[in-house]
Amino acid sequence: MTDLDLVRRPAQVGRRVGAYLIDAAIGMVVLLIAVGVFAGISFGTGGALPLPLAVALAYVIGLGWFVVYTLMQAGAGSLGMRALGLRLVREGGAVDASAPASRLGFGRALGRNLVWALGGAIVVGYFSPLFDSSPWHRGWHDRAVGAVMTDVAGRSPVPAADSRAEAAPPSPPSSLAPTVLPAAPILPEGQAPELGGWSRAEPPAPVRSTPLASGVISFVPGVSDADRLDQPAPAPAPGLPTVEVSDATPPVSGAPAADRGPVSGAGVVIESIDETRISTGERPFARLVWDDGTRQALYGRTLFGRNPAPETGAMVSPVRDETLSLSKTHFEMIPDDDRAVWVVDRHSTNGVAVRRGDDLLPLEPGERTRVRAGDVLVFGDRQVTVEVTS
Repeated sequence: MTDLDLVRRPAQVGRRVGAYLIDAAIGMVVLLIAVGVFAGISFGTGGALPLPLAVALAYVIGLGWFVVYTLMQAGAGSLGMRALGLRLVREGGAVDASAPASRLGFGRALGRNLVWALGGAIVVGYFSPLFDSSPWHRGWHDRAVGAVMTDVAGRSPVPAADSRAEAAPPSPPSSLAPTVLPAAPILPEGQAPELGGWSRAEPPAPVRSTPLASGVISFVPGVSDADRLDQPAPAPAPGLPTVEVSDATPPVSGAPAADRGPVSGAGVVIESIDETRISTGERPFARLVWDDGTRQALYGRTLFGRNPAPETGAMVSPVRDETLSLSKTHFEMIPDDDRAVWVVDRHSTNGVAVRRGDDLLPLEPGERTRVRAGDVLVFGDRQVTVEVTS
């Protein structure tokens, strides 16, 4: 698994309870089998093995199972945790739960179980995870040893952009320029161009066969079908008069065909872009690289979420979220006068964390936290890398 697959996600309370019940049932079965075996030996031998000693031996077996259970918790998880896709890791450890820096360790796992047993002796300890209002629901036993329960169920590797490109079948060579521009290249860090424009030119768009009437919006990127613009107009209904209107100046008689206008569409495209482009000269204060390879430039205070509510003086940026793991307004990014970048958790349900190297730092809701170049924001099932411009 990769780091992206094991980005920490809080475990739900219901699944934590289910994992504990599974482990408790297994421990009870082991203890009952041990008691039955040693008690049977005691009765079968006519008291040669005293019954109190038989019960004590059964409890020794139960204690041995407790040690095995603690060792599993310190590593890849107990049987109940594995069955429900949960894993117990250290707070602030590595993102990869299988890494040594992330595992809880036997000492912490043993201390956690002892605190759990002491809290259970007064009953209220069983409900201590409900006292934590954060998405992690850490109980007294978790806080005592610095542990968090994470959800690793259904985490599958996200294919990289290079592998998707290799899997795509090669397109046949064609002398015509494509009607759909190819996707923007994903460049390695340090070679990414400024987002004000691409560094390499794209193939020119084909010349339209019929001039478009000025003053009418006939094409909207991403909405209109570009192929329909080259189709001839439908024939008029029979019985209705038609008028031929030409908005092009008729060519001078006797002029050669080569002098009537440019044949290639490159000149037309460049001229159109030069006429319509509005350049403010403003540089972005940060660039974001999303987990699906998409790049985004930020020019001011921006709200992110599943469906951010508009606010005065802020731009909104909806984030694709098929799993509904994001809040409507999840977090915001703010620049200051020194072009430093700050992030604020807008009291989201699943929270926001900053991954810096091997450390994962949860953010306090409502408080500003400065992010640096290379930091990764982890929120819900999404993550984004911050590239701070200088």
